[in-house]
Amino acid sequence: MVEQFPVLAALLFVVIAFIYASKRSVISLLASGTSIGIGVALLLAGFQYLPGLAKTYLDIDLTWQFSLGLSACVGGLVFIVLRLILAFALKHLFNPDSPLHPLVDGTPGGFLSIFPSLVAVFLFFTCVRAAGTVQELNYVDSLAQTGIERMAGKIPPPPPSIQWRNAIESLPYLAPLLDQTDPFSRRRSRNAAALTLIARSTELRAHLFADPEIAGLIESGSWALLAGDPAVAKVISTRDRVGLVTAPAIQQAAIDFPDRADLENLVLLPDLREFTRSLVPIAEPEAESF
Repeated sequence: MVEQFPVLAALLFVVIAFIYASKRSVISLLASGTSIGIGVALLLAGFQYLPGLAKTYLDIDLTWQFSLGLSACVGGLVFIVLRLILAFALKHLFNPDSPLHPLVDGTPGGFLSIFPSLVAVFLFFTCVRAAGTVQELNYVDSLAQTGIERMAGKIPPPPPSIQWRNAIESLPYLAPLLDQTDPFSRRRSRNAAALTLIARSTELRAHLFADPEIAGLIESGSWALLAGDPAVAKVISTRDRVGLVTAPAIQQAAIDFPDRADLENLVLLPDLREFTRSLVPIAEPEAESF
């Protein structure tokens, strides 16, 4: 039940929005949902394309922080302006004398509320995916540290956001759709980043190699080469997870990897849990008695 929290929360939100629209009015939901959708689209598009456009046309290297910040400012401004315009336009469109007025509330209004609800659910799922990806990479990096065996029995469980992200992606057709719209948590890129972190650990790599379902991915030498790439090594050392997933070398490796289907469908969480269980605590030396 805990793993399905974001799915249940999304369903609850859709139901509440349906009831609100049927009893009150769908106009504010439509205005807000449409404005949020366009604002988020601009934010995601700017985050993905601004660095490439700046490099191509201005020969400037933009950091992901600047690209995200600028895109958020533009998206936020567009949201505010559109929200005001759409609120006025929809009130005029659905005025009491309009033939569309019966759609404002009641059951028709409830059904109209599904569109803005889905926009809000899309934004919610995108945020949960991003949080799950950051937390998973943090967890993998921690397990890949030298001497991790000394932490046997003391390693905390994986953050719930990883389970929530996996629950969202288990819904039919949703993961491929979000891969198209979410520039950060695409499965191939984030899994390539995780395998690059794993390549730095003898213990974790050996454990995962024992799983025949992912042995072919683990044995590829491309991950060790990526870990040695100066730009990738820099973002790993600074624990910049967004910079790691969006690093050009990681992105290109995800595109060029021969077995792209297995890379895309890789789910690391069960093996990571099993690895922590497999670590045997090191016995402390007994104190000598005199």
